[in-house]
Order: sequence, then C-alpha cells, then structure tokens
Amino acid sequence: MFESITNKFIPNTRESSQSYRTRIGKFQGWVSVAVNLILFIIKFTIGLITRSVSVIADAVHTLSDVISSGVVIWGFHEAEKPADAEHPYGHGRIEYIATLIIAILLIVTGIEFIESSVHRILNPEPVNPQWWMIAIIILTIFIKEFTARYAEYLSSLIASGTLHADAWHHRIDAISSVLVVIAMVAGKFGYHALDGWMGLGVSLFIIWTGFEIAKESVDDLIGAPPTEEEIDEIRNLVMPIDGVIGVHDITVHSYGHDKFISLHIEIDANESPGKAHDIAEDVEALVKEKTGAEPTVHMDPVQPNNPMVKQVKTYLEDNWASDERLTGFHDIRIVDTEKHHVILFGVNTRLDTTKSEKVACHKDLVNSVITRFPEFEVNIKISSLSKY
Repeated sequence: MFESITNKFIPNTRESSQSYRTRIGKFQGWVSVAVNLILFIIKFTIGLITRSVSVIADAVHTLSDVISSGVVIWGFHEAEKPADAEHPYGHGRIEYIATLIIAILLIVTGIEFIESSVHRILNPEPVNPQWWMIAIIILTIFIKEFTARYAEYLSSLIASGTLHADAWHHRIDAISSVLVVIAMVAGKFGYHALDGWMGLGVSLFIIWTGFEIAKESVDDLIGAPPTEEEIDEIRNLVMPIDGVIGVHDITVHSYGHDKFISLHIEIDANESPGKAHDIAEDVEALVKEKTGAEPTVHMDPVQPNNPMVKQVKTYLEDNWASDERLTGFHDIRIVDTEKHHVILFGVNTRLDTTKSEKVACHKDLVNSVITRFPEFEVNIKISSLSKY
C-alpha cells in the first residue's frame, strides 16, 4: 500500500537518485505538516473545552511536529544544493542539522510541559470530557501511527535519518495520545489528578525521544564509524578482484546522501606500476558501481611468497588470532638488509577498544614477536578504524 501511494504521488522517473531522494523527503514533510496541523486544531479545541492539561500538552506536541516537519522540508531543500568552494563535499550534512533541530524542539516542548503537568498534579481540576471527544482522540492515534509507518517506509526507501526522526515524532505523538485517552477516561470517573500524571508522562517521554534522536544526529555530524555490515559488504566486493591480496583500514564518511569511502588494498610488491594502477582502478570502479560512493584506494605492496613473511604470518595466526582485542593482521613486511632487520605489520582492534588497551596490546605484541624473532626489530601499527 505504501509503495502504491508513493508511486502515485512521487513516481520514480529517470531523474538522478539525489533529486528523487529530495522529492521523497519534501513530500513526507508536507504530508506531516498537513496531518499535524489538522490534528493540532482538533486536539487543542478538545483541550480547551475540557480544560485538560494532558490534552493541551498533546495538542502543542502535535503543533511542534508541524514546525519540525517544516524543518524536514528545509533540510532536504538545503541538502540538495551542489558542492561549492566553501563546501567541497556538498551540503548533505544539513540533513543531520535538521534532525538535531527536531530533537531540540522535542526536548524544549517536553520541559515546558513538565511545569504545567506538575502544577495540575498539585492542583487537580475536574476533567469530564464527552465520549465523542475520547473517540476522536482515539482516531487521531490511528492516524498518527499510520503516518509514522509511512514515514518509516520512506525512511528505509531513501536511507534518511531525518525521516526516521520524523517517523518517531509521529509515533511518540500517538503514544502520548494513548496516555491522554487514559487520563480522559479516568476524569469521567472522578480521577482528575491522573490528568497531570499523564501529562507528566507525556512530557518525560518527549524529552527521552529528543535525546535519543539528538544522539544519533550528533554521531552523524561528528562522523560515526562504519557498521560491521558496511565493512563486510565492501570487503566482500573487493577481495574477489584479481590482484587483490587483502583489504583493510576501511573508512566511510557520510554527507547525507553522499558517501566517500577510503580503503587500503594489499597487492604483490612484484607487480608492475601499470598493473598496480589497473588493480586500483578496478577496485574504485566496482565500489562506486555497487555502493554509489566515491572511493579512494591506497595500495600496500606486500611479499606473500617471502619465506620470512610466511613465518611471521603463521606465528601471528597461531598465537594471536584468538586474542579478544584483535580482529586481524595485515601488511606483513620484512626489511632485511645489512643495516636494518625489521618486521612490520598492521593490526586492527575492535572499535570499542580503549586507548590503554591498545597500548597494552601493542606492548604485548612487540615483546611476543621479538621473543620469537630476536634478530629483528618490530614495528607495529595499531588501528581500530575497521575490521580486517
């Protein structure tokens, strides 16, 4: 049903994916504005008639959704702007700012209604709504949940955190309306103080949701690390390419709908420069085709057939592969000249590894490898940017 609605109003023509994404985001924004404005008028009217603080709080919560939906529209409009001299990576992260603004609006709304809810708890007033009023509020719950599910569908369709936040706005409004219905029914049976308690519950729920959404948007603005699924997807794409021996240090930078990927690939050090360039070109072309991101490939020449490299690799796999701090080894190289005898390799740790754990891990690894190969110095690079 959601698919047919979307195709009717926003047909997926042969336009760019960015333009289609923007049209979807703006469409959901206007749908939210229309729904929330109508429901605000209904709820606020009933709240004034019944003098219920929980109903009025719920109505203003719905009004805040109108404002936040306007922010959604603004965010997608601004994110559509192309890159310029001041913003070489485009304006995609404005979408994250829009999400953060929505979260702040939620938190402010919740804090404001804590005061009025506490006042109503301390000074309860009679609340005696008509049954038809309760029925209308129940109807708004179903409308908001339907709108939330549609926003979730569109969010998954274009992978938008802003629409995901907007969906939660609708769902929280629906849940808060459930509390309002409880307060209204209780008021008909003389439990007037419950109106204030339900208003307080709605307020705290609004604040909690705001903080959760804010955390996600701040993570995106700062630069959240790629998920294990993203890393595995990229690695599984690259490893089958002819000439690629290993893949590591995968990073993903998101700018709204635009993504930039950097990765290191291991190739045989005996490959000619021309062949190495061709391998890198193949990796970039495939990653861009399958993910839509702009890739940057760094080549690490290794010597997989070097007997000493094989010894070091076997030792590390036999003695360190099961260490819980580590996720893999890469770039094993040997410098064995008249003046220098060095073992070099990289290690990936878990993303949640602390700095002190990395230091301890580095020390343990160096001592272990030197003990096994005393004639060599050991140089280890430890990183937690990706899973090997």
